[in-house]
Amino acid sequence: DTFRDRFLSQKNQYFAQLFGVSPSYHFNLYLRGPYSPALTQDLFAIHELGLEYQKKKFVSNELEERLNLLKDFLKDKESRQLEVIATLHWLLKIAGLSAPDAKKKLAQLKETTDTEFNQALKNIQAIEKQVK
Repeated sequence: DTFRDRFLSQKNQYFAQLFGVSPSYHFNLYLRGPYSPALTQDLFAIHELGLEYQKKKFVSNELEERLNLLKDFLKDKESRQLEVIATLHWLLKIAGLSAPDAKKKLAQLKETTDTEFNQALKNIQAIEKQVK
């Protein structure tokens, strides 16, 4: 119902795809990082239908392990961190920019510091290592 909820839903879905635990959506780069119009449509449709989340045990141990990795990754991350990490990932992996070019573009888009860039890059590398 709030911008924050919609923002977090977009970022959570983006990372859930990286961890291989959710359906795939196409993301474009917008003001607050990667954004999927199709995901927004689906979320509004779910909300309008009044569907509610039901917690169920995953059948696949591998999928459950990936979900736990995703939860650990998202835990304690603030909105700004998720936005920067997702945007950098999109610039590197979707737009295909080199690390130096992605760093420049990220600084232009998000006014990131060197520390934020380095931390985001470490997070992306950690994701890649975990989901091989």
